[in-house]
Amino acid sequence: MTLTPPVSENPEQPTTPYAPAPQPAEPKSSNGLGIAALIVGIVAFVGSFIPFLNFVTGFVAFVGLVLGIIALFLKNKSKGVAIAGTAVSFVAMILSIVLATAYTAGFIAAVDNSLPKTEIVDNGQAPADEQSDDSADEVGTRENPAPIGTTIELANFGEAEFEVTLGAPILNANDAVKAANQFNDAPKDGFQYAVVPLTVTYVGDETGLPSLGVRVEFVSAAGTTHTQIDSWVVDPEPAFNGINELFPGGTASGNITILIPTADAESGTWAVSSLFGDKFFFAAQ
Repeated sequence: MTLTPPVSENPEQPTTPYAPAPQPAEPKSSNGLGIAALIVGIVAFVGSFIPFLNFVTGFVAFVGLVLGIIALFLKNKSKGVAIAGTAVSFVAMILSIVLATAYTAGFIAAVDNSLPKTEIVDNGQAPADEQSDDSADEVGTRENPAPIGTTIELANFGEAEFEVTLGAPILNANDAVKAANQFNDAPKDGFQYAVVPLTVTYVGDETGLPSLGVRVEFVSAAGTTHTQIDSWVVDPEPAFNGINELFPGGTASGNITILIPTADAESGTWAVSSLFGDKFFFAAQ
């Protein structure tokens, strides 16, 4: 509809036209990029506290930061959510970098402290770090294995966990293994079953499971390594893998069966270690 300005009754007086109506301000719409930046920033912020995941969240936070900055310059878009998304993403990126560095340093330090802790505890010899640097004089190496009956201490992540003593092994235990279970397989050609008894004492502060904290291998005279998983047989009783969780001071004994080469079996060595520790070597018998 067109408005016609009124006609003045006085022809000498000009007619005054209507003033144009003011235009309403264009409302600001929601900022999709700002919302996305805020969501990405929150996810990255939470992930920055999770070890090793924070290596990834640092990149995620950077994406949120870029989205937030772009959202700040969009016309007729809400700025509040863009500012929040930018700020949260920036904080998450800094936290990811700082915490990833801290967690990695702590993990490396824990592993490093756990490695050199295997030592003789009851045969009158000094700990490994106090012995001669000459490996020929150091007891517990493959070149100079400790005698059967020696007790050693094993540690994980720098904390003492088990004291372990090897009993007298049976290097040819084919008959004992066959008698332990009728379904045990016969040894393959050139090999024989060896059984070694272990006595373990838990010396940690909480509880420990020997089958997880103590590893036993046989290293042949030819330098090959052999473990329990080379052949699945039922151990002669009592089985070491059947020992339940031990509390501080708890002691238990059990047998471990390993399929070893028949040739020069008496010249091989037993290697005992914790999950992350160095191997300590014992004479074959």
